[in-house]
Order: sequence, then structure tokens, then C-alpha cells
Amino acid sequence: MILLLRSVLGVLLALGVGSVARASDPVAPEARTSPEPRLVVTSPTDASRQLLDVPTLVGATPSAAVVVHPDDVRQPWWGTGATLTDSSVTLLRDRPDLLKTLFRGPAAGGARLNLLRLPLSATDFSPWPWTWEPRGSTARPPAEARDAASLVRSIRKIRPGLRVIGTPWSAPASMKTSGTVRGGGLADAALPAYGQLLVDQRRWLRAHGVPLWAMTLGNEPGYSTDYPSMTMTDQQMVALADQVGPAIGSTRLWALDHNWSDRGRVDALLGATSAFDGAAFHCYGGQPSQMAGLAVPRLVTECTGTTDGAPGTFAWDAKNLVADAVAAGSSGLMMWNLALDPTHGPVDPGSQWGCRQCRGLLTVSPAGPEIREPEFFTLAHLGRAAAPGGRVVGVDAPSWLSVAAFRNPDGSVGVFGQNRSGAPQTVSFAVGSSTRTYPIGVGEMFSYRLPAS
Repeated sequence: MILLLRSVLGVLLALGVGSVARASDPVAPEARTSPEPRLVVTSPTDASRQLLDVPTLVGATPSAAVVVHPDDVRQPWWGTGATLTDSSVTLLRDRPDLLKTLFRGPAAGGARLNLLRLPLSATDFSPWPWTWEPRGSTARPPAEARDAASLVRSIRKIRPGLRVIGTPWSAPASMKTSGTVRGGGLADAALPAYGQLLVDQRRWLRAHGVPLWAMTLGNEPGYSTDYPSMTMTDQQMVALADQVGPAIGSTRLWALDHNWSDRGRVDALLGATSAFDGAAFHCYGGQPSQMAGLAVPRLVTECTGTTDGAPGTFAWDAKNLVADAVAAGSSGLMMWNLALDPTHGPVDPGSQWGCRQCRGLLTVSPAGPEIREPEFFTLAHLGRAAAPGGRVVGVDAPSWLSVAAFRNPDGSVGVFGQNRSGAPQTVSFAVGSSTRTYPIGVGEMFSYRLPAS
């Protein structure tokens, strides 16, 4: 992952629509919708207002209105998630309570995640640079991959509708121009062997209870550094897609898995082959508007917080990762590490350039209770507004409200948003003939859910 502070990134608004290329999968049912409309808020400064239900204001004059258009149906919504790095495996494997906090659908204070990104090699959050190695006619996973698969099976018991996205950071050293897992590029001569490795990984994971819903060919194929990483040319990715896509059955194959600023590479890949079912983007360069206008679905598969505080994180996430990204056609949002320790690790001890300031959704310490970080609340509110299998719909709101709206499989309508006006607001939510008004504090993130009539 390229370590760039998100605060320097600009944003633009754009619109886009995607369609699912492969057959749709069943979606696990969500917790039963409340029989009454609900507004839940989280303050960036007041710990007593975290995922707090707020009562309706009766007879109040609103200072702003959010108007949802549930018949203005746009792209599908796949859900929210984060990455199960080796660091996260270490911190979560003996903590079923934290797995429930992250993944359990009806958890009152939980994130309600349904997507999981699974590294298929070591990352900068690994104890050493491991990869799968071909052995004979197939490839076998090392202990790290087996440990992760075991934890995925535990998560699946908590979240039956879990969808896993597999991504390698590097091919084995023998397949690279550098002769090492740390940096370098994929060797042209190794293309068939690397493609077969991806197919073998998919087969093993599915056979061992990992619901591998999608794959990418490699993480950040334009970046090489001193931790497990690997560059690939567009020509290499096209050749791999033509080999791997037909061989992985119902598992989707997504293009790129790099920054918004790499949109040109996505256009080149999609123009050269029909093997890709979607495109994956990261938040470390460019603008969310650069995802707009693609003929395939797209989503954000990686973004991380660093040392910024909750007020700035709430404002940045809500505008860039949700409002602007959804307007540009995004069908989901995934963050980086599920969990890290108080030192932002454990990290790869052999790397000088790995992220030393990355923040997990949870900070887990053996000496005290876990800390739910700002990104946790971004996903928690998005998960309360939008259920997997729903659709994005149109919404009108003042410019100082970063919002996105959804029509869910159970018929309910949800709104995610954040008040960046700098003042408390009284906001009305209008959906058809239903209008409710609520107070929303300075900088607060919120999710509104109106049950089906």
C-alpha cells in the first residue's frame, strides 16, 4: 500500500452506473428492520454519542432537507469490509468477541461488515515475506494462508453471507524479475505459471470453506517497494485475465486494484479483454470521480486512516469514500487492516517503507479494551443505511451534507450522511409521503433507515 496522507487528496462529484457481469450470489438476510424510522448518529468528539439512536423532533422547523428518490435506481450495492492481514489474524484469532463486533449483522455497537479482503501472499503487515509455492501439479498454502482460512471460516459462522475477495501482493520470488518477493515485477516467462497459481489458490480456498467471491490479479500493480509487492504491465494483466477469468467459474475477476488516478489503466484493460467483471480502486491518488462512466461495476477496495483525528476523518471519509464515490458508481467500500495494535502493527520487520502510521478499524491491546477507530464508524453507519443486495438511489441534500441513499432488499430506504456545516442542524428526511425531522450535531455522522411501508 502506498503511504500517502489522505488529507492532501482532492475531490470532484461524478455520476456512474454499473451492472453485475456474473450470476448474482445469494445474500445473507440482515437484521430485521425496526418498525419505526430510525436515525443513528456518532459524534467525532463526544464518546457518549456513538451509534446513538436520536428521537424524532415533532413540530420542529428544519434547517435543511434530505429528499430521497427511491425510484431513481442506480448501481447495485455489495456492502462494506476490510482486509484480514497477518497482523489482523494475530490480533483477532483468539477474540470471537471482536469478530462479532466487526461482522455480526444485528450487533448493536458493531460494524456489520459483510466483505473481507484476503491477501494471497504476505503484505507489509506480515512477519516475513511468504507466498504460496507451486508443488508438483498444484500449489499448496503455507501456514499463514491456512491460519487465515481458518479464521475466515470462523467469521463465516458469524456472518453467513460473507463474501471474500482474494488479492496477492506478490508472486513467488522465482516468478519475478527481481528474484525476491520484496519488490520487482512479474517476469513475462512466468505468466502461465502465475496464472495457474491464481487458479489453484481459488480452488484450494473454495474447497476449504472460504467463499471466494472475487479476485484481483495483484495489489497495486504499478508499485514496487521493499515489502511484498509486484508491478505488472497492462499486457501482462490482459494475458492473465484471459487465462484466469474462464478458469475461476463463478468467482469474479476485477481489474486494476490500484488508485483512482490509474483510471487510464482500467480503460486500457477493459478495452483489450472482456475477462474482467469489475474494477477495484484505492484512495491514495486521484479523485473518486475518476471511477465514473465505466461499463463494469467498481468499488473502493482499500483506504486507511493514519494519525488524523475523528473530525477530519469523518468529513473526509463521508465525502470521498461514500458520497462522491457512490455518485461515481461505487458498489462497495473496503478499508485496509481490520485490526492493529497500539503501535500500528505488527508490521514487516524487514521493510523500511511499509506503513508505520496505518490505523485499523480496531486498535487491539492486551492491556485494555479495544478502541473503535473513526473508520470503524464510517463503515458502521454505511452498513446501517445500506444492506448488501440493495441499490443506490437518488438523493437531494445541501452541499454541506455528504450523503448517499439506498433502497434495500427488504424494501426499506436508508441514508448515510455527515454534517460538515460547522453548526448543529435540524434535518428533515423525506421519502415519498414520509417526512421525519431530527437534530444532527456538529461533524456528526449519521444513518437513517425508513422501513418498508
